[in-house]
Amino acid sequence: MRIRTRWAAQRLGLLAAVAAAFLGGCGKRSPPVEEEPPVPSTRTPWVVARSSQGVPLLEAPAQVLPSPEAQAGVVPPYRARVQRVLVRPGERVTKGQPLIEVVMPEVSAAAGAYAAASTRVQAYGRRKAQLEALKADGLVRLVDVVESETKLAEARADQQSAAATLRTAEVEPSEASAIVSGRKPVALRSPIGGTVIAVGVAVGDSREPTGDPVVRVAGEGDSRVEARFARPIDPEHAAFELITSGGGRHRLTFVARAPVTDPRDGTVLVWLLPEKGEPLQSGLTGRVVVTLSGESQVAVVPARAVGLSEGKAFVVARRRGTTERVPVEVVASSGAEALVKGIVPGEEVAADASLTDLAPSAEKAAP
Repeated sequence: MRIRTRWAAQRLGLLAAVAAAFLGGCGKRSPPVEEEPPVPSTRTPWVVARSSQGVPLLEAPAQVLPSPEAQAGVVPPYRARVQRVLVRPGERVTKGQPLIEVVMPEVSAAAGAYAAASTRVQAYGRRKAQLEALKADGLVRLVDVVESETKLAEARADQQSAAATLRTAEVEPSEASAIVSGRKPVALRSPIGGTVIAVGVAVGDSREPTGDPVVRVAGEGDSRVEARFARPIDPEHAAFELITSGGGRHRLTFVARAPVTDPRDGTVLVWLLPEKGEPLQSGLTGRVVVTLSGESQVAVVPARAVGLSEGKAFVVARRRGTTERVPVEVVASSGAEALVKGIVPGEEVAADASLTDLAPSAEKAAP
């Protein structure tokens, strides 16, 4: 009886242990199996190609060149002594207006020679007329007529030589008598209309023709902009705008491009004119911005959206629900962006062509 009771107790204990072990095992949860995310076929975002209108292609430092017709330095053509200064800096003057009255010995001598030669021309002219009248009646010798003509020709030659000297000093020969008599002073005149910007002499000063200008005048003329580009540009479809250091904006028209590159820095000079003849202040500085004009078939994409395959450019675009590689022509590239032909604004392209399955294997980025 005791043996059966003991065996039953052992059996109950064994069953309890098995049940406890079973219950303990059921309380523990096994770790979930992690599913690997699907590998996308394109590991780059998609962007929309933008319109190229107004997108700057290039920028270049620029300055407004002084117009040769709008700058004048007045210098006496002969040695001169200043008698009177007629203008001051800041005054507006017209073309031909007297600026300084001077004494020029060469001009005074030429005025005297012209007046004397004119007197001889008149006298010899009258003498020749008298001899011609007497010659018809046979009352004079031929040699007398020839001698009169020779003296008249010599007087006219002296007159023309003196007139040339006077015109060099911008003095009309008809003014010679007034200059000789002292009624009319010799004046240095402004060759252009404009504003006096400098006066470099005082009364009593002497100046040589090779010296500095006695007066400087600045006017308005043909404004030309000179820009220095880092590389050659194609002006056919380009629009140009000057943005000054003060923020002013002026549209420009292409004039010419230097046929050679500056060997010092590899830049190319380009010259432009303001549209509609707009005057620009000489010496103004700023930068010229180049944009595309009238090119609706050019789109702007990220620079890395352009890939290369066998030396030809392409982008990866979404078309008709599929992804395809589209050949493009790179018009220009400026750092982070590129302007391309072959797609139109509004199309979706891969932001990085090298991270797509359509890129050549040599260009794909390592995972």
